[in-house]
Amino acid sequence: MTAWEGVLERLVVERRSTLVGYAFVLCADRAAAEDLVHDAIIRTFSRATGLKDVAHAEGYVKRTIRTQYLNGRRHDAVLRRKRHLLVAAPAAAADVGVVEQADLRAALAELRPQERACVLLRFYDGLALAEIAAELQIGVGTVKRYLFNATRRLRGILEVDDADLEVETMSARVTSPERRTR
Repeated sequence: MTAWEGVLERLVVERRSTLVGYAFVLCADRAAAEDLVHDAIIRTFSRATGLKDVAHAEGYVKRTIRTQYLNGRRHDAVLRRKRHLLVAAPAAAADVGVVEQADLRAALAELRPQERACVLLRFYDGLALAEIAAELQIGVGTVKRYLFNATRRLRGILEVDDADLEVETMSARVTSPERRTR
């Protein structure tokens, strides 16, 4: 057995559920999250030349999950814009309405893919703004804008009071100041 096969086996046994949870935060669908993880592992290990430990491999798989998710969303957006060229749009039922939900999963589903990726990297992975910018290959200002838009939308969806948010933000800064930047 080669070294990468051992790393692959350990990654799947030890970290698969964490990776599925990570992907679930992005796509808000368990089946889609499992598909993302499966595809990311295959893509990562199909060219696994330097993966010698599980932590290193997990970082590559997480990056591949994010990349595949964002690329898939872009692809879906292009298809939606061009769908009218292929078929007529079905008529919507008259009683279909928007049902507001106050849980986090539904709120995250309302964010744009880039905003969701920034929120994931900032609050799930605990990355600083510059690290997020480097990871997504965008500017720090763009990261700030995505995070600003995402938090503003999440406040409205979750009906969070600004005073409550300020207390939570201050406690988060006190507990982990080393990873955060303004």
